[in-house]
Parts: sequence; C-alpha cells; structure tokens
Amino acid sequence: MNMRIAWGITGAGHYLRDSYEVIKSLVENNYKIDVFFSEAGKTVAKMYGVLKKIQDLHEKHKEHLTSIFYDSGQSPGYIVSARFNLNRYQALIISPVTSNSVAKMNVGIADTLITNIFSQMIKGSGKILLVPCDLVCGDIETEIPNGNKITIRVDQFNCQNALNLRKFPNVSLFEHPKEILAKLKEFENDEA
Repeated sequence: MNMRIAWGITGAGHYLRDSYEVIKSLVENNYKIDVFFSEAGKTVAKMYGVLKKIQDLHEKHKEHLTSIFYDSGQSPGYIVSARFNLNRYQALIISPVTSNSVAKMNVGIADTLITNIFSQMIKGSGKILLVPCDLVCGDIETEIPNGNKITIRVDQFNCQNALNLRKFPNVSLFEHPKEILAKLKEFENDEA
C-alpha cells in the first residue's frame, strides 16, 4: 500500500535539490503525489532548475505525480485546501520549509498556499513531515543556485521556532529530506 502524499515547497534553496530527488524517488516507486508551491517556492525552484524538473517529472509520470498546484490564483480562499478536509492525503511533506513559513505555522497564520495546507492538515488526521531549513543551530553548508556551497549561520531564535513545530499533533521534524523515506516506510508498516 502506497500512501497518497501532498508535498509542499516553500521559498528556500537549502535542501531544495535534495527534496526533488526524494520526490523523484517516491514517484518512481509508485507513490501518488501532488506538489504544492508557495509563490516564493515557485520562484526559488525556478532559480535552482527544480521547477522544470518537477514539471517534466509530472509530464512523464502523470499517474503518480498527479497534480502541481501554485499559490497564484488560489488566494484568498485556497480552494485546493479542501482536499485536506476531505482526507485525500495520508501525509503532508513540506521540504524545504523557510523560517518565514515556520514562524507563520507556529502562530497559525495561513496566508500562503503552503501555510494554508499545513493548517488544514493539522485539522485532519494525516501525518505531517517537515524539513525546516533552520532546524540545526550554528554554521551550516548550503547550496546556491549555481551549485556552489556557502556557509550560513542559523541563529538560536529561528532554530527554536523550528523545534516548536513539534507542539502540533502528528508532526515529525527532519534534518534532511532523505530521512523522510524511512519514515514513510514506517507509516506503511504500521498500517499493514
């Protein structure tokens, strides 16, 4: 039994290419996935070359990467969020998650497509798997659009904000998108 998954992408470059590789792996292993982009997520994914890769993956595997949703045209009602009230997804994965989205999620602001679907999934019974960019404090290495690596510093405030997301039911936090694969298998084994 493969779960039906919603995958949200916010406007972070950190782990964006890694997130795409996990999406590709899931699609190639017959998971059914819908991808959701915040407006910033779409912009950054385009800068990193990931937007086109996801669109191409959708064209090649429409039976598994079934839909792509963009923030533009959704607000103010975010009609597509009704899918979460109808329990269409067993899991919501958001990777990568910016510090801006983390802050909004913590206080219940749902003014982007991603923060809105997070809010709706909290009201449902599905699993939520998050890869916040600022989960680990201190110096971290990240990739910029041209593929070069740079070092940035994650401060204590944003790190704590990310850790605070554990207060919500059914939320799991991960340091890297690859960790999600094992968690999904664990969920499937629990249901078998």
